[in-house]
Amino acid sequence: MHKYRLVVNPYDIEKWVNEMASQGWYLQKFTWIRFTFERGEPGSYIYRHDELERFGASYEDEYLEFLKSSGIEQVDRSGNFVFFRKPAYEGPFELYTDKKTKISNLSKKVTVLFWVILLNLMVGIIGLSGDFSEYEVDWFGLSLNIANLLVVLVFSIPLFKLIRLRKHLKRDLDVFTD
Repeated sequence: MHKYRLVVNPYDIEKWVNEMASQGWYLQKFTWIRFTFERGEPGSYIYRHDELERFGASYEDEYLEFLKSSGIEQVDRSGNFVFFRKPAYEGPFELYTDKKTKISNLSKKVTVLFWVILLNLMVGIIGLSGDFSEYEVDWFGLSLNIANLLVVLVFSIPLFKLIRLRKHLKRDLDVFTD
């Protein structure tokens, strides 16, 4: 079965993949928008995500080998985003990426989303002002400019969720000093 979701908030995606696993759908492959699941026994696996260094840090092989020796299976990797799983009967597991790295990864996502939103907002507003300055309305151009403004609205929600999540992690970092 294939499902489509845009990976913006990795914690929401991890929660969704675990909900799918509890219904008996095991993650097999994924990209930034397409997830492939295979039918199995409900609740057999627990999934966790991690974000590795973009071009493979020197310690990455050691880290992956350590996880494998701990009984944690790498499911798939898309870019630096990786999903791992472990049988549920062995109990819950966590990947201990430090909070500073999590905050840094979230900051990168916030920056990209911010620029996508800003670019679409500028193009949409400038385009709309040009669409109505002529005698005839260019319906195709008007549609594209409205689509740019819709992109702004659609991506604003995940942007604010990521900012809120980053803020909570920063507050925890200040309290617990990771």
